Amino acid sequence: MPRRAKPLTLLILVGAALSGCASPSDRPAVVTVEANDFALAAPAQVSAGVVTFRLVNHGKEMHHAQVVRLEEGKTAGDFMKAWTDTGAMPGWVRYLGGPVGTPPGQEQRSTTLLTPGRHVVMCRIVSPDGVTHLMKGMIREFDVVAAGGGAAESFPAATDTVTLNDYGFLIDRPLASGHHTIRVENAGPQPHELVMLKLAPGKTPADFANWGLQGRHGPPPGMPVGGVEFLDQGAGGVFPVDLGPTDYGFICFVPDAKDGKRHFLHGMMTQFTVR
Repeated sequence: MPRRAKPLTLLILVGAALSGCASPSDRPAVVTVEANDFALAAPAQVSAGVVTFRLVNHGKEMHHAQVVRLEEGKTAGDFMKAWTDTGAMPGWVRYLGGPVGTPPGQEQRSTTLLTPGRHVVMCRIVSPDGVTHLMKGMIREFDVVAAGGGAAESFPAATDTVTLNDYGFLIDRPLASGHHTIRVENAGPQPHELVMLKLAPGKTPADFANWGLQGRHGPPPGMPVGGVEFLDQGAGGVFPVDLGPTDYGFICFVPDAKDGKRHFLHGMMTQFTVR
């Protein structure tokens, strides 16, 4: 669970919208999170229900948008004090997913279920200087309030399902070229994530992990094209992705609850070819 030094300011708050004549329960509201180096802009209040987070990266570094529910009356300040990137967070931290690492100038989407209460959205990616973006100011608190009606009640229909466990990815069928709506479910006893990588020729998910965690020097051996950030046991999310014929991978960077090693070091990464 990675993050850290000096915020910029960004004004953009964001939106939510159901359009056309689709019935309210058909289409999740869209909440846009604007990322910069190193600040996040997000709405102060979001309606409960199934919600799609849209992360737009205006920065020069990669960013993601981890969504967290804070229980027991805790605040963003409490989260910062409890923060660790080498083990499990306290039980009042509930991981709900969110858009994965997004390259500069691009956007990612991920859909999750929100219930009333206090939440934060944050970025825990590590900068080349070794400081996590969280500690550089990339965290925003927001309240989820009971919906007044019209909120989506179920996730978008999925074309594929990936189940996470200790320590692997179980997909219900091979992925083919084309558009996919992928449901991610965490069946493991501890948090997991799914970062989907499009790999450069001859590269592996391990190459991407080493590049990302060791200063990001040289050309990237792959790039995230979708996925779902940290999910607690029993939680789920959905993300859209367009696939072409090439090599892809899944990887999980969550620190293990027992030894603090990231889950890919326990074997939680896989590579496959889409045809």
